[in-house]
Amino acid sequence: MNRLDLAELRAQATRADYASMARLARALYADGLDAREVLRECYGVTFPDEVFAVVDAGLWALDLRANFTNQPWELAVPPTRGGPAERPDPLAEVEARLWERDPDLLPVLEVPGAGAGDADRVLCYRLTELRAGRPSVFALAEEPYPARGIAPGGAERCGDCLLDVVREEHARTLRALEEELNSPWNVGAGSLAADEVEDARATLEHIDRLRGTVDGQRDG
Repeated sequence: MNRLDLAELRAQATRADYASMARLARALYADGLDAREVLRECYGVTFPDEVFAVVDAGLWALDLRANFTNQPWELAVPPTRGGPAERPDPLAEVEARLWERDPDLLPVLEVPGAGAGDADRVLCYRLTELRAGRPSVFALAEEPYPARGIAPGGAERCGDCLLDVVREEHARTLRALEEELNSPWNVGAGSLAADEVEDARATLEHIDRLRGTVDGQRDG
């Protein structure tokens, strides 16, 4: 691809339109850039090691009780591994609305509410924080289903990095599952099975391994 074509794709790319960002990412990969360089070119910031640790492990290998956003994750998957995806999933609508509301926030994960009636949350990086070398995570509440939008209110800082927040969320989920499994009412049809708890425990161990990988890269 020549420089003029690449410049045109850069001019067309907007976070409000996943397809335009995916086209730019694919062109950058074709131009010889790696995933870290592609994300830097697409968003103008250097992403933390934890993003690439998750992508390298496989986005769905974590088996989180949460949903990855389309951006930046799909753009971090090189064509040699089947990315970036041609079409986004429905979270693209939430991502576009959040971009219109606060373009400094980059959503990365949708986390279900802790209990009945609790709002789902969208976890985000702030681009200004990333530029300063801080992978801080911020959370916003979502509007109740079936709306695909963000509830009124500002973003609240909820952790130093995404893997720390994800671990805390999953540890909370595991504790709730363990309590449910050991409850005297957990009997009969629809009761929680022990293997579901073991799966959740294995996911927590996987998260800890990823955190160890990132810590090792930071110290190396």
